[in-house]
Amino acid sequence: MTDKSRPQATTLPRNPRMAVMALKPAPGVRPAAERWQDALAVIAVRGELDRDALWAIDFTVGRAAVEAGRIVLDLLEVTHLDYAGVSDLVARRRELVQRGGEMSIAVKNPYIANILKAASGSELVLFRSVAEASALASGTAVVAAGRKSASQGVARKKGT
Repeated sequence: MTDKSRPQATTLPRNPRMAVMALKPAPGVRPAAERWQDALAVIAVRGELDRDALWAIDFTVGRAAVEAGRIVLDLLEVTHLDYAGVSDLVARRRELVQRGGEMSIAVKNPYIANILKAASGSELVLFRSVAEASALASGTAVVAAGRKSASQGVARKKGT
């Protein structure tokens, strides 16, 4: 077989509009000493999020919530968000809070933050970085639970 007759590997074109999602840590058994309320999972998403992508994110949050009571949704690399799917995230957060957990969202794009605020009111907790959102999720933040925006949360945390 010559180089010309050898099948060439084809690569799929990258679609920058496509949503990509990763869950850390991967679902599995948590250490015996770690309580559900203390376990943290980060779901990182990038790209454009249409209603179907938000459904997939909600499903992933539900799956992560089996093992971890503290969920951080990393939307730092999201470029578009369909507001119609935000209500599912609000419902998932309510469910977590009722069980003793929490869900916070890391978002720095003002366009995305405004969509989340408009579609959820004050129900979703927004932060400007995963580290800040993780601090709230782990209970070490000084921010009042669930009622501050990212900029207010940062100002209050520094002022304390």
